[in-house]
Formats: sequence, structure tokens, C-alpha cells
Amino acid sequence: MRKILIAGASGFIGRALIDRLLNDPELQIVALSRGARESHHPRLAWKKCDLFSLKDISEAMEGCVEGFYLVHSMLPSASLSQGTFYDFDLIMADNFIRAGHANGLEHIIYLGGMIPPNVELSWHLRSRLEVEETFRQSPIRTTVLRAGLIIGPNGSSFTILQRLIERLPIMICPAWTSTRSQPVALSDVINALERSHQDVAIQGQIYDIAGPEVVTYQGLIARAASKIRKTTTLLTLNVIPLGISRFWVSLITGVPRDLVYPLVLSLRHEMLPTKNHTWPHPEDLQTGLDEMLETGLLEKSQSSYRAYRPSANDVRSIQRLVLPEGRNAEWVAQEYFHWLPFFFSTLVSVRILGNRCVFYLLHPSVAILVLEKSVERSTPDRQLLYVVGGLLSGTMDRGRLEFREVLNRRYVMAALHEFRPALPWFIYRWSQALVHLIVMKAFGEHLKWHVISQPKGRV
Repeated sequence: MRKILIAGASGFIGRALIDRLLNDPELQIVALSRGARESHHPRLAWKKCDLFSLKDISEAMEGCVEGFYLVHSMLPSASLSQGTFYDFDLIMADNFIRAGHANGLEHIIYLGGMIPPNVELSWHLRSRLEVEETFRQSPIRTTVLRAGLIIGPNGSSFTILQRLIERLPIMICPAWTSTRSQPVALSDVINALERSHQDVAIQGQIYDIAGPEVVTYQGLIARAASKIRKTTTLLTLNVIPLGISRFWVSLITGVPRDLVYPLVLSLRHEMLPTKNHTWPHPEDLQTGLDEMLETGLLEKSQSSYRAYRPSANDVRSIQRLVLPEGRNAEWVAQEYFHWLPFFFSTLVSVRILGNRCVFYLLHPSVAILVLEKSVERSTPDRQLLYVVGGLLSGTMDRGRLEFREVLNRRYVMAALHEFRPALPWFIYRWSQALVHLIVMKAFGEHLKWHVISQPKGRV
């Protein structure tokens, strides 16, 4: 029996994929979810897993030969999230690859976004491309499926469209609603994912998956409105600024801005398949637009868009820093601790005591933060330090700071995970949290200075 893993299993695509794959009696499925879930099938095991934790993913992936990666979260993952969704996505993908190496994973199937050629991509699409690059730079065989708008019950993009139709009798449409796309039915996406898992001959390539009909977003709204017998008047006004239309969509639909803004930015681009990435089995993608709309509209949108919230206030802060040529994550971590006392001058001092790094405030006996390096889990390309004490540290089991190389050593990510402060939450947010951002920005500039001052050709 083959054991496979699905990351993003609790999403609308993941749930549909599980239902399809359970038809194969030779498959045992490990489904990852941020919260605990109960399984009602003997060949399906739900595992609670934080995708920001390499340890969690590695343990969940044990014994798996193949992994589906359906993750693309733009909602906050902590009480306070500092950083961009694309940096969060990058760390989760990097964790997946590192866990795959450790467990001997043979094949990854990644569902990403349609990438229009020869245009400046939105960060939403650039993020999809960076995740794709992370997987394809690995020796693990990777099959990439790129899709635009996926139409199915409770899909985020389709839910936005559905709520606009239900709540607005008149819609003033900005320029981006005239952009062409080629929507694909959820059932057809599942067809392609299943075939990518079954057919070795098509694995290891990039494919665009799309339905049979090209339509603008305005045309899609009109067609969907007709299916629910809703009269919606569309008025085109191309001068509406993008920022206003994003705010307007979020306000009307009730979908968080963190999710709406990147999606609307991406709608500026035409989402059409390219000839060099044609799916080799067109019979998998034959659901017509009317049929997919009817199926998608059968259920009233139930998406709540509630991000994960921990039982106690916690912090995730991720910053992308340039990695000087010839250096590694281990050097960056050491440079950070050597640089900090110069940045704070006499206010904060730092001492390295064996595998511990202790931050002192003014007097050398007042420890405000204590970090301990995990020797067994740190490597030259990833340094891991746990928060183990100090006046500014609250009670926690998994609070940690890491420095890791990503994207073929172009960048190093400085990431603080699951940190729980000792200060009252309101005070922390407007003091220690802001100081952390200022420090990391300054350290990033320090690393850029190393790059600029580096002699050309240095290795």
C-alpha cells in the first residue's frame, strides 16, 4: 500500500481530492491540518501539523512516497504576523522540501497559479512562481499544475464572485474586470491531480490546466447571475483606482483584505494557458462554463475565512534578507549577534555562552532574552535557536528564531515563530514588536552593505 501526503487537505480542493483518492484501495492518505480532526475512514489519517515547523512536517511525512502541495495561505497564522504572505509561503514550501529530502519523498505534485508571460507579475503570482522554483530546484521529481480561477463551492475566488452577485443589484466595474481568463471546474482540477499521481509518463513537467471557454470577469459575473436568476446591472468605469476597488470588494463580500487584495491585483493579468505548457489529456478538462457555474452555485458560500488563532497571544515575524555571496545561514546568525551590540550601543549587550546567546539590558546581570542553539537540528544552511528565557519572554514550548537559506542561496530568511511575550499584549505590540522590525530592517541594510562592498568575483 502506497502512503501519500496532502498538505492543504482541509481546503476546498484538498477535501475534493481526498474523496477522489479514497476510491483507490491501494492508497493510504495522510492529510495535514492546522487543527486536530477526526477521521472516519480506515485509510485516511488526519495529522495536526504546523507547516512553519520543519519538525512537524518531517514527522507527518514519515513513510510517505508522494506529496500533494495545495497550500497558498494569505491569512494571518498568528495573533501578530509581521511580514508578507509571499515570505510565509516561501518558508512553508522550503520546509516541505527539506522534510521531503529527510524522508525520501519521491514525487511532489504542486497546484500553483497560471503565470502570464512577459508581464510584471503581482506578488500573488510571483509567490506561486517562487514556490514552484523552490520545488523544481530540488532533486525530488516535481509536477506543477498551474490554474487560474477554479470554480467550485467555497473556493475563495469563486466565493468573492458569488457574494458580489448576491449582494449588489448594480455593479460598477473597474478596468480589471475586462481581463480575459479561462476558468476551470474543481472536478477537472481533481482529474488532473489524480492523473499526475497515476501516470509516471507525464510527471516532472509544468502544465497549464484550464476549461474550454475564454471569458472576462464581467462576462463571468453575468453568466453566474443568470444561473441564480439574479438581475445584475454592470457599469464599466475604467478610472476607478485599484486600491479603491480592492477595498470595495472586501467591504461588500466580507472577505478579509489580506485575501482580497492580492487576488484583485492578479486579476489585472490574463489567465490563459500557453502552448508550451498544454495539458496532454484534454479529456480531463471538458467541463463547460455553464455546467461548472451551476455546480459551483448549488451550495451557498459557507467560507468563513477565519485564520488560525492560538489559545494565547503569539507572534510570527519573517523578514527576507539578502545573502552575501560566499556566506551561509550560519555566518548570518553569527553576524547578527555580533552586530546587535553595535546597533544598540550601550543599551543592550549580547554575550555568547557556549550554545546560548544572552541579551542584557544596561546592567550585565539583567537578562532580557535567552536563546539556545539546537545543535542537532542546525545545519550550515539553517540555524535554529529556541527561546528559553529572559524577562521579555513569556511561557512557551516552541518559541524559536531561525535563519535559513532559500531560493538557491539568493536570500536568507530571519524568522521568529510562536514567540509569546511577557509584556502585556498592547504594550508589546507598540514597543518590543516594533523594535524587532526596526532591528531586522537595519540588519538587512547591514547585509546589503556586505554585498555592495564585496569584491566582484568573490566566492
